[in-house]
Amino acid sequence: MTPPNELPPPPPAPDERPWKDRAGLLDARARAMGALARWYLAPHRALLLWLSTLVFALGWSLAVSGFQFLVKGEIIEHVLGVIFLGLALGATVPSSLGVVSGIRRDVFVGACLRDWAELERDPRTLPHWRVSGGALLWLGPSIVLACLGLALGGFAAFSDVGTESVGTVAGIGLVFVAAGALGMAKAIDYYRLVSRELRPDGGPDAYGPDPLDPDSGYGDGFSGDGFSADGFSDEGFCSD
Repeated sequence: MTPPNELPPPPPAPDERPWKDRAGLLDARARAMGALARWYLAPHRALLLWLSTLVFALGWSLAVSGFQFLVKGEIIEHVLGVIFLGLALGATVPSSLGVVSGIRRDVFVGACLRDWAELERDPRTLPHWRVSGGALLWLGPSIVLACLGLALGGFAAFSDVGTESVGTVAGIGLVFVAAGALGMAKAIDYYRLVSRELRPDGGPDAYGPDPLDPDSGYGDGFSGDGFSADGFSDEGFCSD
């Protein structure tokens, strides 16, 4: 997996672009989008989000229990309340900071991915940056998590559970919905890029030279695997 500080930056300004022809642009675009998309939809990032969600939900439960102990007015309950609140801080603060950091990275990488996508549009290079099954891995469990959160919220609102349990159940439901929404938003964002790439737009010329035309020059600079034969590399790609 490419480290975050080695990911491709946004594409250069029009007057600073080094590509001499469309083939070079498509080559650089496919490489950059491939690196960005693989990081954007990495399975371990989904696991980190779900793990952080569970840890935060646990911290929320401990915090509610801690406050309930504190308001009972007994010394033992006060001690237990302080302990529970300390554990809650230990669970919620790191997990929330991790989620916020991940969201910031996702926003930056997603913006870079969209900027590269908007440079051109050619479905023939899609296999070089499409992450097979990556978006589905994010979308499916995120839908389940959001539905579970909505079910917990509905249970807390319409059932006869005690007032001490309503805050816990409703809070956990809200956390699950938020995490599910984050995962679904990322998957939908990626599906939109793929759909844009495949969308027809006025016939063969919509994507530039016809690859079936030997005089089109489309294949210039490409090797058999679809990337440039001149040794184009990812060297120099980095992100802040």
